[in-house]
Amino acid sequence: MRKIFNKKIGILVFSLVCAGFLNAKPVRSEDEALRLVQNSIIKHRFGGNQGTKCMRFYVDETAEEFEIDVRSNNAKCGGDPSVEPRLFSYTVNKITGELATDNFSYAEDQGIDWEGDFLPID
Repeated sequence: MRKIFNKKIGILVFSLVCAGFLNAKPVRSEDEALRLVQNSIIKHRFGGNQGTKCMRFYVDETAEEFEIDVRSNNAKCGGDPSVEPRLFSYTVNKITGELATDNFSYAEDQGIDWEGDFLPID
């Protein structure tokens, strides 16, 4: 009886892992990663009514993910043009396409006591 139970658990875990890979949408390029981040910013209204118009994006790439810093575009939208304050950052997993952000207002909206960690975001 115990072997049957362990086998069922093994099959269940294997099925869940496979289902996760089937639903994963790999991100193959910097442009794809930027598009996902911009859509997330608009969806969560991080840029207010201006969306991403007054934002500048800086991308770094590692083997596992794209790391995107979002900064204020002061030259385009007012303020000191020699300064581009960092607003928040995102990571985009290359294999799954999952996003995470360290946006303070997002953590606050989720009721999370933010400590600078990256939180999953859709």
